[in-house]
Amino acid sequence: MLNRIVLTIIFSFALNPLASASAGEFATPEEARAMLKRAITEAKANELSAIERFNHNDVPFRDRDLFVFCFNSDGGKFTAHEAFVARDVRELRDPNGKPFGLEMYDKAREDRISEVVYASQLPGTTELTNKKAYVARIGNQICGVSAYLLKDSSNPSH
Repeated sequence: MLNRIVLTIIFSFALNPLASASAGEFATPEEARAMLKRAITEAKANELSAIERFNHNDVPFRDRDLFVFCFNSDGGKFTAHEAFVARDVRELRDPNGKPFGLEMYDKAREDRISEVVYASQLPGTTELTNKKAYVARIGNQICGVSAYLLKDSSNPSH
């Protein structure tokens, strides 16, 4: 009986990745895009100060699962990221083998936000879901913010 209960719980999470997440635990793509716009303004004002703020997860640049990442536009090395500082973004691949880091590097443009979709493991589960990275070039930096594309019954656009 206990095994059946455990299997039911596991299957419930597998079919509905949000079952393990409380409401509001994950930010929306719209919130990610808004955070990137704040980051662009900050980086245009003072690139070095902005990178420092992004690396320290200052409040306007950290919200739930959202954070700002940046890498050099001339060499692809991360300058701001929770775990990848000094790593080359172009080497990143999702679990399906898609070179999403290279796509972010290639798509980023000045004065325009580009989008890159890739697979990622949803925290707290073994299930893959899509994430959307919003990226833009700001001078010598390419910065971005990624959000999970979760199915939300209250918002069919996700």
